[in-house]
Amino acid sequence: MSSNALDVAPAGAPARGAVLRVLHSFWLTLACALALGFAFQGSRGLWETDEGRYTQVAMEMLRSGDYVTPRRHHHHIHPTKPPLTYWAIAGSVAQFGRNEWAVRAPYALAFALTVGLLFGIGRRLTAALPGLPAAIYATTALSFFAANLVTTDTLLTLTTTLGIFGYVGARWPLSDRHRVLPWVMLMWIGFGLAFVTKGPPGLLPLAAVLVFDALQPQHRTRQLFDPRALLAFAAVGLSWYVAVVLHNPGLMSYFVNEEVVARVASSEHGRFPQWWGGFYVYGFTLLLGTLPWLPTLWRRWRDLPRSRAGWAMLSPEAKLLALWSGLPLLVFMLARSRLPLYLLPLFPALALVVARSWLSEPARLTRHLVWLPVVAVVLVLLKFGAAHIESNKDMRAFAAEIDRMVPYTPKAVVFVEESPRYGLGFYMDIETEWVSLGPTPHSYYDDHLASELRQSEGKRLYLVRPENYDRLVAIAADNGHLVQRFGESHRFVILSLRRDSDDRRN
Repeated sequence: MSSNALDVAPAGAPARGAVLRVLHSFWLTLACALALGFAFQGSRGLWETDEGRYTQVAMEMLRSGDYVTPRRHHHHIHPTKPPLTYWAIAGSVAQFGRNEWAVRAPYALAFALTVGLLFGIGRRLTAALPGLPAAIYATTALSFFAANLVTTDTLLTLTTTLGIFGYVGARWPLSDRHRVLPWVMLMWIGFGLAFVTKGPPGLLPLAAVLVFDALQPQHRTRQLFDPRALLAFAAVGLSWYVAVVLHNPGLMSYFVNEEVVARVASSEHGRFPQWWGGFYVYGFTLLLGTLPWLPTLWRRWRDLPRSRAGWAMLSPEAKLLALWSGLPLLVFMLARSRLPLYLLPLFPALALVVARSWLSEPARLTRHLVWLPVVAVVLVLLKFGAAHIESNKDMRAFAAEIDRMVPYTPKAVVFVEESPRYGLGFYMDIETEWVSLGPTPHSYYDDHLASELRQSEGKRLYLVRPENYDRLVAIAADNGHLVQRFGESHRFVILSLRRDSDDRRN
């Protein structure tokens, strides 16, 4: 489609003209994405469980200076995710201070950079209006709100999109003086960063690229596997795994058994492993997460060819987008660990699908463009509103209640039996421990209560569920400790334990 066909801002339609100017300018598109990403980014407290846990591991890195082995406690490693997320949070907090804005700043930046990469992909796949897929991604519900959550997925989306951008740059050059190798290097570096962000799931879009390339009449398989590019992938994506396994012998078996086999083939993680789980989780994710652009996606899905002959008639660009979104989705459906944000790295592909659909219908394009700034404003207002919702998951409010209730500053907060609320450690600037009531074979506890009481580590604050309170009191008495109860909050009894001998001396 020629640029003349997009001259849809006649006199009397300045808003449309402004939208078009933004969508033709990389820097204006990026500036709008930064404004969307950073708006009210630090207004909301850290919510459990993921935000507190990821932040806790990053704070342990800052506290210990060990950036190789992720830890949620100084003597308990936490290798469930590679370290790029923790590095990003730790670096931001070290630079900007201990606050929610600093914790979430890497996510706003990753969101904006993903938008920038989509502009670059758009120059090749939606050349008439290169910023359109970027704007659609930025105003899609899941991608926008995910950037306000502390998880691995927004960073993973950035790195996988970087990998796809490298491949698209290699296959669809913009000039005759095009060199393939730098783009192929960029592709492998992007997927190397994806692998050090979330492990094997980060390579699913790479599999889609390789399948697509192999199916093309003029494929670039030999160029894609240039040894220099593979070396770049190994240096970026594999070096941490080598280092952490050398520091922690036996960790490789954990990666293979727990983080690959268990997530794919077992119900161990309890994330909708039933046969219908994928339809439930990902069905609702696509229905709600693609708003407000779901109707366009539904039309494109309805029109997809259902035969080999129909597939052959698709353009190469359409085939790439179908594989980029379809192949990982198929894997996620088959795997037995399922969460909504697993689909986030597919949303750049969906944004490109929507953009190409709009550009194929010039008569509707004008109406679509008008909605982009309206949707952006609505999303920012919703983000502002979410920051003022009262929730038991908000650890900033919980920490404030504890500060009013407890007359001393503890050295650590200890959760007894119940899984920790790690965000408390962030707000109180202390370590968070997880102990069981009795000796236990479960490796996820840091210790058991009787052992904890025998240690001299300064004043600690204990949190226990009301139903376990009497048992805690009995164990404390058996170990010569008295209970000082401060009150209850967030369904926890808040207390301290002190030695009976200390009272007798006083």
